[in-house]
Amino acid sequence: MAGIANRILSSIKADTKINIVGGICRYLGWSFSQTMGFSRPHAGFDDLGLLPRYHRGDYEDKIEGRAHGANFASYEAHLEKRHGRENGKETWTTAFRGQLLVIVFDQKFMGRTVVLRDKGLFNRKKKGDMKRVGLVDPVFEKIFEAYSTDQVEARYLLTPTFMQRLVDLETSVDGKKIRFGFTGGQLLIAVETVNRYEAGSMFKPLIETARTQKILDEIGAIYDVIDGVMKPAERRV
Repeated sequence: MAGIANRILSSIKADTKINIVGGICRYLGWSFSQTMGFSRPHAGFDDLGLLPRYHRGDYEDKIEGRAHGANFASYEAHLEKRHGRENGKETWTTAFRGQLLVIVFDQKFMGRTVVLRDKGLFNRKKKGDMKRVGLVDPVFEKIFEAYSTDQVEARYLLTPTFMQRLVDLETSVDGKKIRFGFTGGQLLIAVETVNRYEAGSMFKPLIETARTQKILDEIGAIYDVIDGVMKPAERRV
């Protein structure tokens, strides 16, 4: 009986999330899909080294739309790494859980630039064909490590104002270890977060303000970061 109750409750939660998050997205002219039809994230995240090594992934809660002249897609990812067998069963650990955001610009960038978390003595002078880029602001130099195939473009893109907007995004989604990269005509952002866009307790009425406010805040964070990215981009690119 308890199993049936849990399945019913899970179904109600899923329907509630679709109605609330989907309704907000429709109002903004965006689309929301709770399930996704692919087995790996956008290739650029792996190519730029924005994600750790993993063997399988689950993806959900995809939001797509256009804001401030940019097309974007945002979705949650739970990536796991396989560690062999234990007592006859494969063992898995979480390699990454968080939000992946792809913003598409009107123009392509000349080079490839990636900004990762600073690793102190373990930082490299090169990352593949990308060379290390010094950041202007010493505060961000202590937090991040940047690499690029085009030193001039990288310095043009990675202004202190732009870097602060990315730090603000990390804070707005209660995230950590944000990292990002420019490649082709896209900006790819990965930030570690807990599971998001959840409807909350089923014992609260559907019109309970606290029930939807968190979801509104989280969706608003996506809109804000695109606004923050596109405005300086219009002047830079």
